[in-house]
Amino acid sequence: MEKEEIINFMKIDFNIKPIDELNKRISFPNSQIKKIIFRERSGFFYKFTFSTTFDYLENKEVIFNEIYIFNLKSIEGDLSEYVLLESNLKKEEAPNFKNAYFVAKEELKKRIQEKTNNLSKVLILNLEKEKEKIEKRFGIETKGFQKELEEITNKLMEFARKGEVEKISEQKKLIQSIKEKSNFLAFEQDKLREIRLEHQKHLLNVENKLEKTTVIQYPIYVFTLDVKAEPLKKSFVVEFDPLAKEISGLTCESCSNKVREIFICSSGHASCKRCSLNCESCNKDFCKKCLKNVCEVCSKKICKDCSVRCFRCSKLVCKTHTKKNLISGRFYCNSCLKRCERCAEIKDPFTFRVSKKTNAEICEDCFRKEMQGKVIGEVFN
Repeated sequence: MEKEEIINFMKIDFNIKPIDELNKRISFPNSQIKKIIFRERSGFFYKFTFSTTFDYLENKEVIFNEIYIFNLKSIEGDLSEYVLLESNLKKEEAPNFKNAYFVAKEELKKRIQEKTNNLSKVLILNLEKEKEKIEKRFGIETKGFQKELEEITNKLMEFARKGEVEKISEQKKLIQSIKEKSNFLAFEQDKLREIRLEHQKHLLNVENKLEKTTVIQYPIYVFTLDVKAEPLKKSFVVEFDPLAKEISGLTCESCSNKVREIFICSSGHASCKRCSLNCESCNKDFCKKCLKNVCEVCSKKICKDCSVRCFRCSKLVCKTHTKKNLISGRFYCNSCLKRCERCAEIKDPFTFRVSKKTNAEICEDCFRKEMQGKVIGEVFN
């Protein structure tokens, strides 16, 4: 198959509003698109028109196939639904479509395979019939010579018994003549020669020819989106292919899946709905990458801002189950604290002191107040 340099350049005129198409296909549930800038870049697909000639038994049958190649894949094509214009693209500006051509050739083989197989079956059946005719004809001729030779031989034997010398001589000459005529080796060679000729007649010759290549140019819209999720800002570059009707460029940073709905994590990560989580303490949005801490008391998933490590036992807990020592500034989990029976506050048990009045353990603050009261009492009494 020879590739012809017959190339047409066309372009599709999409009558669409790119930003409207974008808004139909993507969403940011927990943020807002503040700014959209878009530009166009060229996308290409190809239509290869092939002619296939089936040459057999002095017949020539020609069929045509139009094969569309998009992203190096064969697709079902119909340009009637698009507005096509002539493109001013020059040959040297067009992308190299060599690989697309090879894909089209493989697709052509698939399309003509059934017809090739059907014609081959018919030709094989016809060939077998012709071979049977040849075998039958040569068989009849051979049997005829054998029968004639047998009859002459019988006469020769009869003349020999009678002693008829002249007739014997004539019969011998006749036998020699028949043997020369019925050269069985030559007969076999003639038969094989005729069979070979029939084989050649029944060969199927398939010739594919590239008649025309059409390079079709169309716009791909490239958007730069500025998205705001207070107090964060994040930018995305998104492409919309109007031919494939696909959006690309939005990817979840946790699972790497391509998505159309993006949640902005409080740390600035882009996340899909499945990977988007809420801190069960502050209710802020986070992704799986960020929301890894779990309170060891209540098992809530908590962000790093809501996570506190107990100074005493080192457990990681949420703020609901901690208390800050106002004097030392250290955090303790509730399990490591003790309730003061006097003020009912939960405090660090290692700071408790024994009350001089009640002989009970009380917190340091209550003990200090007790001692201050005692000193004041002693001064004024």
